[in-house]
Amino acid sequence: MRTLLSRVESKKIDKAAAMLKVLAHPKRLAIVDLLGKEDKMTVTEIYQYLDLPQAIASQHLITLKDKGVLSSFKVGTKIYYSLSIPKLIDVIDCLEECCTDI
Repeated sequence: MRTLLSRVESKKIDKAAAMLKVLAHPKRLAIVDLLGKEDKMTVTEIYQYLDLPQAIASQHLITLKDKGVLSSFKVGTKIYYSLSIPKLIDVIDCLEECCTDI
């Protein structure tokens, strides 16, 4: 059996590890889960839906965007966020499934 390090180049493993590290926060997981169910959302929609203070939501959104998890675009005065990698929702689903057995 081949190890992960022999199957995948180190740059990709490093990027995956960085994404998992940034996802290792309950609020950021919640944001990714929410954006996995919606095509795009504004900062206001996200913080209201998750019942977070606006500043906290914005901080997490910036962190997720900086690490390549989210992308954003501006329409007028509103900034919309979406998942850069829609398959990340599969990670959330897997975690949810795994955690129900604990």
